[in-house]
Amino acid sequence: MELENPAPVIYSPAAVLNLFNNSISLKQTQKIIQLKGVFQLGKGSIYNGAYYDSLRDESSDAQITLIVPALIRNEMQHNKTIIINGFITRRVINNASRIDIQLTVTELVGQTQNKYSGEEIRRIEIQQAKAANGFRDVQSWIKEKIIQEQPFKIGVIIGKTAIIDNDIKHQLRESIAFYQLEFHKINLSSETEIVQMLGQLDEQDTDIIVISRGGGENLEIFNKAALAEKVIYLKSLFVTAIGHKDDVTLLQKIADKAFITPSEFGQFLNDTYNQTVEEVQNSRAQLVESVKKQLTANYQKEIDNLKQQLQSVEELKKKNNDDLEKVYNEKISGLNNQITLITNNYNQQLGETQKLQQEKLSILNEQLATYRAQITGLENKSSLNWIAVIIAILVGLALGYALHNR
Repeated sequence: MELENPAPVIYSPAAVLNLFNNSISLKQTQKIIQLKGVFQLGKGSIYNGAYYDSLRDESSDAQITLIVPALIRNEMQHNKTIIINGFITRRVINNASRIDIQLTVTELVGQTQNKYSGEEIRRIEIQQAKAANGFRDVQSWIKEKIIQEQPFKIGVIIGKTAIIDNDIKHQLRESIAFYQLEFHKINLSSETEIVQMLGQLDEQDTDIIVISRGGGENLEIFNKAALAEKVIYLKSLFVTAIGHKDDVTLLQKIADKAFITPSEFGQFLNDTYNQTVEEVQNSRAQLVESVKKQLTANYQKEIDNLKQQLQSVEELKKKNNDDLEKVYNEKISGLNNQITLITNNYNQQLGETQKLQQEKLSILNEQLATYRAQITGLENKSSLNWIAVIIAILVGLALGYALHNR
């Protein structure tokens, strides 16, 4: 019975490398093959009677390691194009996790001058280095400076006897007031002078460096690798206006921007300035219109909000007036009720007082009648009692008067 989950096979790094090395099977590894390329000397150390050198493509950086016997190596010359026979071998590099492809040389078939000279190969390498560093957008950079209204320095390198500075200025027209142009006259046939001037302008933080020359021949100076190497590492933007339509030099190929003539360069500066100013004006007009619409919309919104608030205030005012009138009526009604209640209470108390007084008066009248009867009875009595009778009558009258006032 087979196991459903077999135990995994555990490999070491070296085992994996050798596993792949053994699995590579090509018919070219089983016979002698012929290779062609540029021979490059190695470090010069010999291992087991052989040297480790390299064979590079004539037109690229691709290369393969050569294992060259000492006798054959003595016939091979550095940087020459050779044709050799040999067989392919592989070597496992354990500490780097890679498999190197090598060629063990068995015979030198032929050796000729390189298809490309060392200078040409160097030029190709310079162009590759410039491509790796990147070409800078000169026009966009200038536009940004114009928009920000920041003048910048342009150093133009021209020949000692050249008059092309007038051609450039003439093409600038009204935009010349913005650009800060500085013309530097040197011997454009001297590689040393050009390199020195490039370095000087770059150290002075010149924003754009231009090499400009009128038409004519003798352009080989602008194909010099040393000059081109200086250019690709400039901090400044680099422009050429060399003035040759058919022959494109190395310096033009690695320039951030190249012009055929000095006049074309001046026209470029003028057109860039005018286009940028026009774009800025259009953008500002659009911005003003946009802001105007936005302000109008905001103003209308504020008016609507104020109208709504005013309406709310009026409604609140009306409601408050209604509430106040209601409260007023309630207060008046309450006061009227209180007045009626007080009046009724007063009338009731006044009636009771009058009733009480009438009762008191009735009592006094009864007492007076009694007193009169007593007086009448006393009249028949002796005269000695008259004084007492008179006193009693006076007391009774006083009491009656007092009760009546209450």
